[in-house]
This record gives sequence, structure tokens and C-alpha cells, in this order.
Amino acid sequence: MLINFPYVERDTPVHRLDPRAKLILLFAYAFSISQTSNLWVILAGLIIAAFYYSQAHLKWVETKRAWTFILILITLLTVGNYFLSGGNNIQGVDPIPHLHVLYSIPFIGFKRLPPYIGPTPLFVSVENLTFLVSQAMRLISIAFFSVPIPYTTNPGHMGIAFKGMGLHDKFAYAIDLSFRFLPTVVRDFGTTLDAQRARGFELDKLRGGLVGKTVRLAPMIVPVVIGSIVGAEDIISAMELRCFGIGKRSWLIELRARPIDRTIITLSLLGFAIITILNILGYFFTQGPLHFLHTQGIPHFLAP
Repeated sequence: MLINFPYVERDTPVHRLDPRAKLILLFAYAFSISQTSNLWVILAGLIIAAFYYSQAHLKWVETKRAWTFILILITLLTVGNYFLSGGNNIQGVDPIPHLHVLYSIPFIGFKRLPPYIGPTPLFVSVENLTFLVSQAMRLISIAFFSVPIPYTTNPGHMGIAFKGMGLHDKFAYAIDLSFRFLPTVVRDFGTTLDAQRARGFELDKLRGGLVGKTVRLAPMIVPVVIGSIVGAEDIISAMELRCFGIGKRSWLIELRARPIDRTIITLSLLGFAIITILNILGYFFTQGPLHFLHTQGIPHFLAP
């Protein structure tokens, strides 16, 4: 409830972009950057993503909670994957003749034979650390493209954007409602919290374990959940009264792409096609310029 992505009305280059251009750019970049583990390609993508994010002119105060959640999640995913895989983070990348091991840590890992778990060394190498850093950079760069979408796009334009991208009316409107749902729930949560505090309910003074705190949160959870269900039923009734889904739906607002929007869409799709072709062709070569997406790109001074 405390992490929200409210729309911030502001006149910036990213705000003025067509929502379809933002979504296609995000999807094209995410699918492209996921096809490589090369450190330099991911670094270049991170720089481009950071520049794009800077054009949204979003303040840290406005996005602090969202970025805190994202950074914690990225840390858990990258570091947790490193320990769960026993340091074998370079799986899926070209076989490396030998690892440049810096040191090893006594660890408990998985084994192929019974009892399938036991003491095993956790190797910390240049290759593993490079892969870990590249994974974090990849996720952060994707976040740079995804975070501005709810903050810079009017929620009323999301369904129209997905409809303009070829989705059916039902799917487009479902996505539109999902973008509207979270701000509505957060608003109801704030209203309920203020009402309960006026009655003496102190959220910050809850005691007990996880179960105890959850039980004591009933004065907050129950009204919000019931209100959400009632609101959903009202929307369903309104849609049924208007015979939604029987015929083709018309939208009140019509999005018009500008030249800059068409350019971004074209470059996004073209970049995705180039990366995909290089990725496919790289499997037929063990070295050379067509194979660089399948290498880690570790600087020579780190792994001589």
C-alpha cells in the first residue's frame, strides 16, 4: 500500500511521448538486453536508459518508495541467485577454460548425488562477479524504462495505447482498469487509515509477531478489501448495462503519433531485430564480431 506509482502531470520530453512509443521501447529493450550477457553491451544499454529516465525529470521524493522497492528486489535477485547457484552464475554463457578465482568461501550447496545438499566451496571469481554486476545493470536499465511509464502517462490513456497496439477491447480495458486499481486502493487505504486514527488506532504501535500484527491490522484490511470488492462489482454492473463486449468499443480519446514517436518505435524495433539476428548468427561462430553477444566482455586487466 505504501508503494504507489501515481501519475505526475508535468511537461517533459517523456511526458509528451505517445504511450505506445514508451511501451514498445520498453518491450523491445527488455527482450533485446535479455539476449546478451556482454558487460559492454549492457553498460551501453544502461547509459541509454539513464539518459531516457533523466528526460522524465522525476524527482527523488516522488519515486523514492518505488526505487527503494526496486533496488531491494534487484539486490535479492542477484545476490540470492549467486548464493543459490553456488556461484555458478556464468551458466548459459560460453564455456570458460578456467575461472580467475579470487578466493573461496565455505558454503552449503546442492549436489547431484544423495543427500543432494552438503558442504561445498563457494568460489568468488572475476567471471562470477562480472556476471553478477551485469545482471544488476540489466535489471536497473529495464527499471529506467519501466518506472517512467506510470509516472508520465495519464492512466486514462493506457487502455487506448494497448488498443492501438492491436489488443482486443477486453484485454485493453482490463489493463486500463489494472492501472487505475492501485491508485484507487491506495486512496481508499489512506482514507481508512485517517478514519481509524481518528478513532484511536495506532498503526505504528502494533506489537506481536507476524500473525499477531496481521490480526491487529483487521480494522485496516477488512474495510479496504470490502471496498475494493464493492467497487469492482459496481464497475461490472456499469459495463453490463452498457453491453460491454458485445460490439466494437469506441474510445473517447484518440492518440496521434508524432514524428518523434514514430522514430522511437522504428528505432526500437530495428534495434531488437539487429540484436536478435546477431544473437542467432552468433551460435554458428565461436569467435568474431557476430559472437560478441555470447561473451562476458571482461576487461583484460581484470582477467589476464
